[in-house]
Amino acid sequence: MNFKRFLVVSGLLLVLASGAYAQDDDRNAVFVASMNSLTYTPKQESSKVGAVIGEIAAAVLSGTSSRQQPAYESAVRAAIVRGMSDSFRLRAVDGPLTEEEKNSPYAFYVDATVSNISSSTKTETQTYEEKGEKKTRTRTYYRGEIGVTLLVKNAADDAVVGSPAFNISAYDSSWFETVEGAMNSALKTLSRDVCRYFDAMLPLTGALLELNGKEAYIDLGFSHGIGKGQVLDVFSIREIAGKTARKQIAKLKVKSVEGDEISLCKVSAGAKDLQAAVAAGAEIVIVTK
Repeated sequence: MNFKRFLVVSGLLLVLASGAYAQDDDRNAVFVASMNSLTYTPKQESSKVGAVIGEIAAAVLSGTSSRQQPAYESAVRAAIVRGMSDSFRLRAVDGPLTEEEKNSPYAFYVDATVSNISSSTKTETQTYEEKGEKKTRTRTYYRGEIGVTLLVKNAADDAVVGSPAFNISAYDSSWFETVEGAMNSALKTLSRDVCRYFDAMLPLTGALLELNGKEAYIDLGFSHGIGKGQVLDVFSIREIAGKTARKQIAKLKVKSVEGDEISLCKVSAGAKDLQAAVAAGAEIVIVTK
């Protein structure tokens, strides 16, 4: 997470619970996120002759055509829930919250508006040689595309805390030999992007336990979902005229997770700056990317 993102997230946490999350005991509190409503509103196909001819001409020129895949609506919902479940600090629920969960400061409702669930198709003619004879064959390939906007609301007061849009397009997808393969790939990418959004929105924060050269122990471990290879940003914190200043000084990479609340990391960047900050008695905060 870069410095700008860190400031945005810090401000968001204050908005969510009027300062409740600033307490050390709550810094990595787990939120319950309810997948509430999902509305599928695909673009309506035009019935005008000119528009239809234009779409046909565009398909001929590009060599591709597109078709909505409404049968995958429930799969899109499941992909969103899976992405939320994979996030460090979310416990996803596919359905309503309990009364106790509704009144918790650590609960979200998530509504989804799906504008696109489609597969693009292209047909290629290939020339090959068989027993000295040139032959041709035609093959069809598919690519999945999904467009979703989420509305994330605080369950306690319905305050909107986020409205991310996810567009799994041609830039994110490869061509597959089946519609199923193409759509499954797009769904997997959607889950990944949803997870990344919530991880950035609610990062884990940790403390430095021990620094020895280019190795460091931190207080994040199995109980937080940390795994080998996880990359973390390190910030030094200081007060200037009553204001909190944060500066990124290093990066860590988890070498091994050695307990529920302890991991061994390699200082992958900024080792000298980190050592200087520790020697100066600076407050150190570690944040997941």
